[in-house]
Amino acid sequence: MSINRSLTAALGAVLLVGVTASPAAAAGPPEVFEDPFAFTGPDLDNGLVVFINTSREAFCTDEQVAREVAIVDWFEGGMVDPFPEWALERPAGFETWTPNLIDSPKGVIANLDEGDQHIELWWLDEPEDSFGVGACLDTDDRLELFATGSAEIKANASDLFEGGLRSAAIDHFRGKADLTGVDGNDYAYSFSWRLVLPCDEPPGRPCEVTNFSLAQR
Repeated sequence: MSINRSLTAALGAVLLVGVTASPAAAAGPPEVFEDPFAFTGPDLDNGLVVFINTSREAFCTDEQVAREVAIVDWFEGGMVDPFPEWALERPAGFETWTPNLIDSPKGVIANLDEGDQHIELWWLDEPEDSFGVGACLDTDDRLELFATGSAEIKANASDLFEGGLRSAAIDHFRGKADLTGVDGNDYAYSFSWRLVLPCDEPPGRPCEVTNFSLAQR
Protein backbone atom coordinates (compact mmCIF):
# COMPACT_ATOMS: atom_id res chain seq x y z
CA MET A 1 0.00 0.00 0.00
CA SER A 2 1.45 3.36 -0.97
CA ILE A 3 1.61 6.29 1.45
CA ASN A 4 0.08 9.70 0.68
CA ARG A 5 2.81 11.47 -1.32
CA SER A 6 1.69 14.96 -0.23
CA LEU A 7 2.73 14.08 3.32
CA THR A 8 5.91 12.20 2.60
CA ALA A 9 7.61 13.39 -0.58
CA ALA A 10 9.82 15.80 1.36
CA LEU A 11 11.12 12.90 3.43
CA GLY A 12 12.22 11.12 0.28
CA ALA A 13 14.73 13.82 -0.62
CA VAL A 14 17.72 13.42 1.64
CA LEU A 15 20.61 15.90 1.65
CA LEU A 16 23.41 14.65 3.87
CA VAL A 17 25.62 17.66 4.53
CA GLY A 18 27.49 19.07 7.51
CA VAL A 19 26.47 16.52 10.10
CA THR A 20 30.02 16.07 11.40
CA ALA A 21 30.96 19.74 11.66
CA SER A 22 30.37 22.24 14.44
CA PRO A 23 29.29 25.90 14.45
CA ALA A 24 32.76 27.00 15.55
CA ALA A 25 34.16 25.85 12.21
CA ALA A 26 32.05 28.44 10.41
CA ALA A 27 34.33 31.30 11.47
CA GLY A 28 37.25 29.97 9.44
CA PRO A 29 37.70 29.10 5.77
CA PRO A 30 35.43 26.59 4.00
CA GLU A 31 35.74 23.21 5.65
CA VAL A 32 36.63 20.08 3.70
CA PHE A 33 34.75 17.22 5.26
CA GLU A 34 36.59 13.92 5.59
CA ASP A 35 33.51 11.93 4.58
CA PRO A 36 31.70 12.14 1.26
CA PHE A 37 28.06 13.18 1.35
CA ALA A 38 25.18 12.07 -0.80
CA PHE A 39 21.79 13.15 -2.06
CA THR A 40 18.90 10.84 -2.89
CA GLY A 41 15.43 11.87 -3.89
CA PRO A 42 12.32 10.95 -5.88
CA ASP A 43 11.58 12.42 -9.29
CA LEU A 44 7.87 11.72 -9.39
CA ASP A 45 7.44 13.70 -12.62
CA ASN A 46 9.48 11.18 -14.60
CA GLY A 47 8.96 8.12 -12.42
CA LEU A 48 12.59 8.00 -11.31
CA VAL A 49 14.73 7.95 -8.17
CA VAL A 50 17.95 9.97 -8.11
CA PHE A 51 21.25 9.07 -6.45
CA ILE A 52 23.90 11.83 -6.51
CA ASN A 53 27.48 11.37 -5.27
CA THR A 54 26.60 7.79 -4.43
CA SER A 55 25.38 4.64 -6.11
CA ARG A 56 22.34 2.61 -5.24
CA GLU A 57 24.64 -0.29 -4.37
CA ALA A 58 26.67 1.81 -1.93
CA PHE A 59 23.72 3.68 -0.39
CA CYS A 60 21.23 0.84 0.12
CA THR A 61 22.93 -0.99 2.95
CA ASP A 62 20.96 -3.29 5.23
CA GLU A 63 20.94 -0.49 7.84
CA GLN A 64 19.54 2.05 5.36
CA VAL A 65 16.78 -0.33 4.22
CA ALA A 66 15.88 -1.07 7.85
CA ARG A 67 15.53 2.67 8.56
CA GLU A 68 13.25 3.14 5.56
CA VAL A 69 11.10 0.20 6.67
CA ALA A 70 10.88 1.77 10.13
CA ILE A 71 9.67 5.05 8.60
CA VAL A 72 6.96 3.24 6.62
CA ASP A 73 5.88 1.42 9.78
CA TRP A 74 5.77 4.76 11.61
CA PHE A 75 3.40 6.25 9.04
CA GLU A 76 1.21 3.20 8.82
CA GLY A 77 1.09 3.04 12.62
CA GLY A 78 -0.50 6.49 12.85
CA MET A 79 2.71 8.48 13.51
CA VAL A 80 2.19 8.22 17.27
CA ASP A 81 5.69 7.15 18.28
CA PRO A 82 8.88 9.19 17.96
CA PHE A 83 10.04 9.51 14.37
CA PRO A 84 12.62 6.81 13.52
CA GLU A 85 16.27 7.72 13.49
CA TRP A 86 17.08 9.18 10.07
CA ALA A 87 19.74 7.61 7.88
CA LEU A 88 23.09 9.40 7.73
CA GLU A 89 24.99 7.00 5.54
CA ARG A 90 28.33 8.13 4.10
CA PRO A 91 29.16 5.88 1.16
CA ALA A 92 32.81 5.25 0.41
CA GLY A 93 34.53 5.87 -2.88
CA PHE A 94 32.90 9.11 -4.02
CA GLU A 95 33.80 12.80 -4.06
CA THR A 96 34.23 14.87 -0.89
CA TRP A 97 32.09 18.01 -0.87
CA THR A 98 33.46 21.36 0.31
CA PRO A 99 30.69 23.55 1.75
CA ASN A 100 31.13 27.26 2.41
CA LEU A 101 29.82 27.83 5.94
CA ILE A 102 28.35 31.21 6.90
CA ASP A 103 27.76 31.87 10.60
CA SER A 104 24.73 34.19 10.55
CA PRO A 105 22.68 35.54 13.49
CA LYS A 106 19.88 33.12 12.54
CA GLY A 107 22.06 30.03 12.34
CA VAL A 108 24.73 28.45 10.20
CA ILE A 109 24.11 28.38 6.45
CA ALA A 110 25.94 25.96 4.19
CA ASN A 111 26.42 26.59 0.48
CA LEU A 112 27.63 23.95 -1.96
CA ASP A 113 28.81 24.39 -5.54
CA GLU A 114 30.26 21.18 -6.93
CA GLY A 115 30.87 19.65 -10.35
CA ASP A 116 31.66 16.23 -11.78
CA GLN A 117 29.37 14.39 -9.36
CA HIS A 118 28.38 10.79 -10.02
CA ILE A 119 24.64 10.48 -10.68
CA GLU A 120 22.38 7.48 -11.18
CA LEU A 121 18.72 7.42 -12.17
CA TRP A 122 16.73 4.32 -11.30
CA TRP A 123 13.16 3.58 -12.29
CA LEU A 124 10.62 4.19 -9.51
CA ASP A 125 8.56 1.18 -8.47
CA GLU A 126 4.90 1.04 -9.44
CA PRO A 127 2.67 3.30 -7.24
CA GLU A 128 1.35 0.38 -5.22
CA ASP A 129 4.92 -0.65 -4.38
CA SER A 130 6.54 2.76 -3.72
CA PHE A 131 6.23 4.82 -0.56
CA GLY A 132 8.03 8.09 -1.27
CA VAL A 133 10.05 7.93 1.95
CA GLY A 134 13.25 6.24 0.85
CA ALA A 135 15.26 5.67 -2.30
CA CYS A 136 15.94 2.02 -1.53
CA LEU A 137 12.37 0.85 -0.93
CA ASP A 138 11.17 2.90 -3.89
CA THR A 139 13.42 1.00 -6.30
CA ASP A 140 13.65 -2.50 -4.82
CA ASP A 141 10.89 -4.14 -6.87
CA ARG A 142 11.93 -3.04 -10.35
CA LEU A 143 15.69 -2.82 -9.62
CA GLU A 144 16.08 -1.25 -13.06
CA LEU A 145 18.75 1.35 -13.81
CA PHE A 146 17.73 4.08 -16.28
CA ALA A 147 20.93 6.12 -16.76
CA THR A 148 24.23 7.20 -15.23
CA GLY A 149 26.38 10.26 -15.77
CA SER A 150 27.95 13.37 -14.27
CA ALA A 151 26.16 16.23 -12.50
CA GLU A 152 26.84 19.79 -11.45
CA ILE A 153 25.10 20.69 -8.19
CA LYS A 154 24.36 23.67 -6.00
CA ALA A 155 22.81 23.45 -2.55
CA ASN A 156 21.85 25.66 0.40
CA ALA A 157 20.95 24.51 3.89
CA SER A 158 20.10 26.82 6.78
CA ASP A 159 19.82 26.12 10.51
CA LEU A 160 22.42 23.48 9.77
CA PHE A 161 23.60 22.90 13.34
CA GLU A 162 20.82 24.39 15.45
CA GLY A 163 18.08 22.03 14.25
CA GLY A 164 15.52 24.83 13.98
CA LEU A 165 13.06 25.25 11.11
CA ARG A 166 12.21 28.83 10.18
CA SER A 167 9.28 30.02 8.08
CA ALA A 168 11.32 30.10 4.88
CA ALA A 169 12.99 27.86 2.36
CA ILE A 170 15.46 25.88 4.46
CA ASP A 171 16.93 23.50 1.91
CA HIS A 172 17.41 23.85 -1.82
CA PHE A 173 19.24 21.34 -3.96
CA ARG A 174 19.51 21.88 -7.71
CA GLY A 175 21.67 21.19 -10.72
CA LYS A 176 22.01 19.61 -14.13
CA ALA A 177 23.48 16.41 -15.51
CA ASP A 178 24.64 14.73 -18.69
CA LEU A 179 23.52 11.11 -18.76
CA THR A 180 23.89 7.98 -20.84
CA GLY A 181 20.93 5.64 -20.63
CA VAL A 182 21.04 1.87 -20.56
CA ASP A 183 19.21 2.16 -23.89
CA GLY A 184 22.33 3.77 -25.39
CA ASN A 185 20.81 7.25 -25.75
CA ASP A 186 22.23 10.46 -24.24
CA TYR A 187 20.04 12.61 -21.99
CA ALA A 188 20.09 16.10 -20.51
CA TYR A 189 18.63 16.29 -17.01
CA SER A 190 17.94 19.17 -14.63
CA PHE A 191 16.58 18.95 -11.10
CA SER A 192 15.51 21.15 -8.21
CA TRP A 193 14.24 20.22 -4.74
CA ARG A 194 13.20 23.02 -2.37
CA LEU A 195 11.93 22.30 1.13
CA VAL A 196 9.78 24.99 2.75
CA LEU A 197 8.10 25.33 6.13
CA PRO A 198 5.43 25.80 7.22
CA CYS A 199 2.99 24.39 4.74
CA ASP A 200 -0.62 25.54 4.47
CA GLU A 201 -1.87 22.01 3.87
CA PRO A 202 -1.15 19.99 5.90
CA PRO A 203 -0.42 22.74 8.44
CA GLY A 204 2.93 22.69 10.18
CA ARG A 205 4.50 20.11 7.90
CA PRO A 206 7.23 20.76 5.35
CA CYS A 207 6.35 21.16 1.69
CA GLU A 208 8.56 20.00 -1.14
CA VAL A 209 8.61 22.11 -4.30
CA THR A 210 10.22 20.25 -7.19
CA ASN A 211 11.07 20.83 -10.81
CA PHE A 212 12.55 18.26 -13.19
CA SER A 213 13.41 18.18 -16.86
CA LEU A 214 14.55 15.12 -18.81
CA ALA A 215 15.23 15.31 -22.55
CA GLN A 216 16.96 13.05 -25.03
CA ARG A 217 19.83 14.76 -26.83
